[in-house]
Amino acid sequence: MRRAATTGRPGDEPEGASSAGAPGVLRFALTIGAWFVGLFGLMRIGWVERELLTPFAHLQQRVADQLTGAPSGLIYADASCSGGDPMALCVGAIMAYPAAWGARLRGAALGLAVITGLNVVRLGSLSLVASDRTLLDLLHVYVWPGVLILASTAWVYGWMLRAGHSGSGARLTDRPGAATRRFLLLSAVLVAVYFSAAPFLYASAAIDWAGGWIAVTGGAILTAAGTAAAVSGPMIRTAHGAFVVTQECVVTPLIPLYLAGALAAPLAPSRRLLALAATPVVFFALGVSRLLVLAVPPAVVGSHAVAIHAFSQVLVAGLLVAGAAVRTAGVGRRAAARALSAIGAGVVAGFAAAPVLSATVGAAASGLQALAGHAGHTFADDQGAASILPAFQVGLFVALRVAGGRPAWRRTALGLGALALAQAALGTAVGELARHYGFNPHVGLIRGWALALPLVLIWLLGRPTRSSAGAAPAPAAAAGYG
Repeated sequence: MRRAATTGRPGDEPEGASSAGAPGVLRFALTIGAWFVGLFGLMRIGWVERELLTPFAHLQQRVADQLTGAPSGLIYADASCSGGDPMALCVGAIMAYPAAWGARLRGAALGLAVITGLNVVRLGSLSLVASDRTLLDLLHVYVWPGVLILASTAWVYGWMLRAGHSGSGARLTDRPGAATRRFLLLSAVLVAVYFSAAPFLYASAAIDWAGGWIAVTGGAILTAAGTAAAVSGPMIRTAHGAFVVTQECVVTPLIPLYLAGALAAPLAPSRRLLALAATPVVFFALGVSRLLVLAVPPAVVGSHAVAIHAFSQVLVAGLLVAGAAVRTAGVGRRAAARALSAIGAGVVAGFAAAPVLSATVGAAASGLQALAGHAGHTFADDQGAASILPAFQVGLFVALRVAGGRPAWRRTALGLGALALAQAALGTAVGELARHYGFNPHVGLIRGWALALPLVLIWLLGRPTRSSAGAAPAPAAAAGYG
């Protein structure tokens, strides 16, 4: 029996309504994150490093010495030489992929064997060049880590193309939401590749050259727009202060996300190649656009240093809101109007919540730490990522709710409360980790958390309740947000 067709307008569907593949896609994203966090965290436990990874590295070193005939003792293999990180990347990505469990286990086992074999070759080659310090550092620090990560990525991607979906004979690429699943998996893998290759990229003369041209181009545009700017190499000076275009500004974590999108999107081969070839142009333009923040009055942005460093974070947030508006309102003026109104509501909510959250969340975190007997902990926040996190998350959450249509205000209030509690818990957890383990979160983790938490809450609050899940669908004319 088929349900009668409806005549409701796009975007007026009930809040829990979504495409058939949406819950599976979000579950897949959370599964990837759980596997990666769990496995990489497991590799950092002292007992695992001491009792498992280090002996495994010694075994690989002995095999390599036997194969190469290199004198023993030239290279000391510790836990970091075991190939544990590429193995965690490979196993985590394969185990997160929704294929049959037998296929996952076989893919992970073969992947571990391939990585172990490559790592033995790596250790042998390092022993052979141990007398040449320059060549040893080149192979050890730059070449072999990149080879291992790329080999892991190639194995995972090749296995993914061949694997079937659990419980069915169809490939995952035939199922709804397959492009989104591929994007999530490719993003996770390519981001890992990015961080592994970052030391090599940051030392590249080509990246320094690109940074200088970004500064020159940005300075020329600012001067033409009436903002005095002086450029010296990669440094640009304005009345609002000086800013250096560093290697991290040129090679950003957005690049692997863009590449994942170009590879996963259902594009014709010619358009896919065009999107990939346009990568340098796109990110050169983004680098220049970032500098134009220096033309914005301080009354609008507050700190220009914080605003410039948060440029990519804000850009991703805007794209997420625009995507939510297109998903619920379709492509066209209706979606554009909804996206703009959502962004405006998010900006207002973020600025309005900033002073309240700074007082309440900070006090709650300090109080929880005081109960644990430890003083409050403050860590280096040179880019201001932690200072803007509470207001940013509130703004993004509200913007996503508005972009989804007419939001249910009870659920919105519940989500805002959950945000505040999570922010207080984060402050407490960071303090305790710093107290016991000397851990300070990387700025990339803070920015990733700033984007991830509102998305997870939007998904959780958008799921239908048990009572509504089994109820008959309401007519389109009466559908809406309660």
